[in-house]
Amino acid sequence: MLKDKPVLSNQHGALVMAFVPYLYGIFASHFTLSHLWLGLSWLFLYLCSYPFLSLFSKKNRQKYQKWTLIYGIISLFFALPLLWQQPKILQFLVPFLPLVWVQIHYAKLRNERHLCNDIAGILIFGIVGMASYYLATERYNLAILLHPTLFFIATTLYIKSVARERKNPRYKQLSLLSHLLLGLIYLGYGQIGMTVAYLVGLIRAIVIPKQKWTIKQVGMLEFAVTLVLLVGLACSVVF
Repeated sequence: MLKDKPVLSNQHGALVMAFVPYLYGIFASHFTLSHLWLGLSWLFLYLCSYPFLSLFSKKNRQKYQKWTLIYGIISLFFALPLLWQQPKILQFLVPFLPLVWVQIHYAKLRNERHLCNDIAGILIFGIVGMASYYLATERYNLAILLHPTLFFIATTLYIKSVARERKNPRYKQLSLLSHLLLGLIYLGYGQIGMTVAYLVGLIRAIVIPKQKWTIKQVGMLEFAVTLVLLVGLACSVVF
């Protein structure tokens, strides 16, 4: 059954982004054993998302069905202890599922790079972060959703400005404006960690479009920028 190569997305940066809100939820509360089950279940659910959405946009459905099933079963396996301990975590499916529907919609249109689809994915990451926070506190904290989401939207605008939309000056303008304004807002709230993260992001958004970097080089830099964001989130006061 597992003789063929696993189906994996080549968007490795998105996998790192997917776990930032999850880790932020832990930083803002405290680690519990339930976080281990959530993290493992989320990892395989994320891996499941690529073959699942490919069912709506690509051929060779048999291959994608197979790996959707494999990843889905593994994700469910790790989720079972979590659901046994804290069944209330299922409430996060209420905002989660409509966002999945948005992603299915754009997969059917074969327009997965649409900005709205990107934002839907980013919001899904944030909801998982809220679930992570809830596991330890049984409270809701929209800041866990808000802070990574805003940064990742600014990052998405930047990525588009150096990739598929590099000939469209609007994306570069929006990228620079979003990094600058959000950085100033965080500075006004005294959140130095997040201000530094946006400053790093702004410098990158100014300098890199002028370079002839490959997409792989751009992606490698994003690992470092995401690490700066993670440190900024850990250092900042949740408001």
